[in-house]
Amino acid sequence: MPSRLLEALPLLWQGTRVTAALFFWTALLAPAIALPVALARDSRSTASRRFGHGFILFFRGAPLLVVLFLLYYGLPQVNALRHSALWPLLREPFPVAVLALALNSAGFQAEIMAGALRAVPLAEVEAATAAGFSRWQIFRLIKLPNAARIGLRSYGNELVFILKGTAVVSFITIRDLMNAATEIYSRTFDPITPLVSAGLIYLAMVAAVAAVVRTMERKLDPLLRAAWRGRRSAAVMVAISRKLAPTVH
Repeated sequence: MPSRLLEALPLLWQGTRVTAALFFWTALLAPAIALPVALARDSRSTASRRFGHGFILFFRGAPLLVVLFLLYYGLPQVNALRHSALWPLLREPFPVAVLALALNSAGFQAEIMAGALRAVPLAEVEAATAAGFSRWQIFRLIKLPNAARIGLRSYGNELVFILKGTAVVSFITIRDLMNAATEIYSRTFDPITPLVSAGLIYLAMVAAVAAVVRTMERKLDPLLRAAWRGRRSAAVMVAISRKLAPTVH
């Protein structure tokens, strides 16, 4: 088994890089789609609210694999798209996979963002309005930072779902981590080594994402930051007291 694992490492590493790239671009694109949808969901305009609700309902309800197949096999059927400037990009499986993952995640992220924006304390908004802040300043300086702090933990969970969701792109010929593991299995007829290795790599990537989210949460939340600093100070004081304590024979 160690020899098989060593032989599989180059292909698994290649697949890991593709999975990481999929996750990175999806994590950038999905919030850019979700934020306008979240704002439309609670807009004063009836048409905007209906669009926001419809977008969230569709992409939260449709399975990711359905969205992926719909884009991968459906976009080439649109003649206007095939003759547009976007076609050189959208005819490749990687950008289509990123778009499918981003749209699917945006349905969940839009609901997270809308809920976080609604949870911003009204008193802070009223105080900013009384101080003469414009609507854009209130959104940028009051609502957005508070909403980011409130919704960060749910957003972190969604990032984990994005990472695990990348496994479906193997169905459209992308050699991601899951595709690499199944290819090694088909070559060696050993399912345990490649699949367990892929599972451990996914686990390590999820742990890294969770650690980044915890760090961001601690930086955004003053209470968590103060508690973390208090624990560090307490640990330092304990270490110092142990060093200074007389040795008992």
